[in-house]
Amino acid sequence: MKKFVSLFVMALIAATPAMAFDQLITNDTAAVQEAETMKAEVTVVYTTASDAFDKDGESGELGDDYTSMMIPVKFRYGVMENLEAFGVLGLVEQWDSGAADDTGIGDLWLGAKYSVMPDGMFTVRGALDIPLGDDEKGLGNAGGFGIDIAAMTTKQMDAIGLNGQAGIRYNVEDGDTKIQPGFGFYLDGEGSYAITDVFKAQLGLELMFAGDSKFDGDDVADSAMNWIELNVGGCYALGESMGLKGDIIYDIAGANTNQNMGVVISFFYGL
Repeated sequence: MKKFVSLFVMALIAATPAMAFDQLITNDTAAVQEAETMKAEVTVVYTTASDAFDKDGESGELGDDYTSMMIPVKFRYGVMENLEAFGVLGLVEQWDSGAADDTGIGDLWLGAKYSVMPDGMFTVRGALDIPLGDDEKGLGNAGGFGIDIAAMTTKQMDAIGLNGQAGIRYNVEDGDTKIQPGFGFYLDGEGSYAITDVFKAQLGLELMFAGDSKFDGDDVADSAMNWIELNVGGCYALGESMGLKGDIIYDIAGANTNQNMGVVISFFYGL
């Protein structure tokens, strides 16, 4: 029975498309929107996996390829100097495991960033996870309402730019599936190099860790998850207030998660 519960919990969590791309964390930086200005960003994320990492980090073949697509939309507004409010909605999430598939809306993140030190040297970000996605269909983040808190930094040195963030995440139990994901911790770092005035190349790593999940209040043994994701891409400025960003992402290591690879394309526009 315990083995069945473990497989049930892991199947539901592994079906979550956000695993390969976190719409709150990935591509976010310590930069804070200027007062009384706004920026909108639309991203298309496509991932596929033919292998998965087991609990010991060993890679093995999946029975069917797993594909997913996400279209998160992000809106940022400068409330006042050094303070930004934002929202991120998984407008479309779709996944297909060969044996099953589903499409729907994802979760909504609502939060704020505050620049503690100038020039992005130290920024704090806090966000609430509003669970609009249906966990039973594998949409949105696993679990119910959640909170995410992060510390962020950025540094520009002529043509070289560095971005980093570290954070924690906690979600309560989902009322329908009775699943509560483990306490999460993450590190994210990215470096960029300006090749021309309008184009810069980027390279980053994202490390995600989550402890054992719970089912109906009981710990699920060997359900802790982690993955290390590499992203390689570039950003092209189309004008003063808009641009395109593209990345190839690949999970180079992990445990209890699919070994995803995919493409991320973002368009942003500011006022």
